[in-house]
Formats: sequence, structure tokens, C-alpha cells
Amino acid sequence: MEALLQLKGIDKAFPGVKALSGAALNVYAGRVMALVGENGAGKSTMMKVLTGIYTRDAGSLLWLGKETTFNGPKSSQEAGIGIIHQELNLIPQLTIAENIFLGREFVNRFGKIDWKQMYAEADKLLAKLNLRFTSQKLVGDLSIGDQQMVEIAKVLSFESKVIIMDEPTDALTDTETESLFRVIRELKSQGRGIVYISHRMKEIFEICDDVTVFRDGQFIAEREVSSLDEDRLIEMMVGRKLEDQYPHLDKAPGAVRLKVDNLCGPGWIT
Repeated sequence: MEALLQLKGIDKAFPGVKALSGAALNVYAGRVMALVGENGAGKSTMMKVLTGIYTRDAGSLLWLGKETTFNGPKSSQEAGIGIIHQELNLIPQLTIAENIFLGREFVNRFGKIDWKQMYAEADKLLAKLNLRFTSQKLVGDLSIGDQQMVEIAKVLSFESKVIIMDEPTDALTDTETESLFRVIRELKSQGRGIVYISHRMKEIFEICDDVTVFRDGQFIAEREVSSLDEDRLIEMMVGRKLEDQYPHLDKAPGAVRLKVDNLCGPGWIT
């Protein structure tokens, strides 16, 4: 498999805590890599290291086979790594095209915005996602699911080869989730790599090809999803078998703090 992106031996520490220790992640062309782990496992920190928000303390990042360091989200975005955050980053009062090309507007030879070209280019991006509305529509008039598609179109406008989706279905209906999965399959067919961060087991087994497991800031394993079942994946995430999730604890009761006998009162307790 062709690895578009490889992170190896990533360490990241903050005062009093080591957020990542020897963490690793591979993203392959034409495949969806799930990134899973309990809250606090290091998933968000890894994404911030990847996109240049945090500087790694140790380890290597290979982008398209070359050792790379991104100095911020802008440099990773321009290199071809797009991220769709859990909280959508759109301006409701602007059109779809204005949101997609915000800060990168097309201008004519007089230095004025070339609205015709900008709407035409935005419409092409929407067509790639099989979206039927015009890019002149206000983002605030779209459903949450359609707004997420606009975020994907914005990522595609940078010719992104790797797309990170952080809990993408949290605010979606079942119908919108199916539409998202259709788009993900189309992106796979174009050879793009997807990182899919989610706690929803059903979605991971439906849409993802591979899975990387983090626990306590450490890389635990990378597996093909087809080689696992849900119980085994959860066991890898939490470090214990599913039946031990709520172990029986033998504990003697403590001293009595309050005791009431024969309490009664007219109209409320008899």
C-alpha cells in the first residue's frame, strides 16, 4: 500500500504530562484509516502535531515520502492536508463560494473580485461531490449535513491528498451520514487518504479500511478493520476484555452516617 503520510515515534509533552509517547500513524492512498482511542488517548494532540499547531518533541513526519515539518496549519493545508473539525468553520452570512475561497478570492486585472470565476470554480467543486445547489447560496440556509459538504469542498479546493475528519457524523441525521459515506467512497476512488476519528463502532466497521489504536498517548496497533470484531477493538482501546469493563469490587460498607426508623407524617409518609 502507498503511504501518503507517515508519523513515527512521535513524542509530545506539556508541563506535568506526556501527551504522546512513541505514537505512530500511517495514511494510505485510496483507504480510510480510523483513529480510535478513549478520551485523552492523544488523538487530538496527534492531529495538532500533524497539522503544525504543535511542534513534536521527537519522531518523524514523512509526507509523500519526504521528511517534513509543518510550521502551522496554513503550511500543512497548502501541502495538501485538509482537516474538517468537529465544529464547522464556516460563516453563515456568506455564500458557499465566499466560504470556500475566503482569503483566496479570484480577482480580475483591475484588482476586483471576479465573482463569475469564483462561483464557476465553486460550482465545479460542488459538482464533484454530486451536490445539486448553487455556490451562490448562503451557508446559513443549508442543513448541517450540507454545511459539512461545503467544508469538504473547501478542503478539495486545496487539492488535498489527505483529509482528516474529526467526529464527522456527530450532528448528522442517518440520511446525511449516508450522503457523507457516499462522498468518502468517491474520495477513496480518487486515491485520496482519509483519517476518520470516531467513537462510533458501527461507522468504523462500515466505512473504514484500517484502524490505528491509541491508548494513554501511545500507539497500540494498526490493523485492517476486516480482521477485527467490535469486542476485540474495544479491548485494544481500553486495555482489558469487554467483560472486565465493570469489574465486581468486594468492598465492605463503611460506618452508618444516617439512619431513619419509623418516620411518618400526615399527608406524605405513612
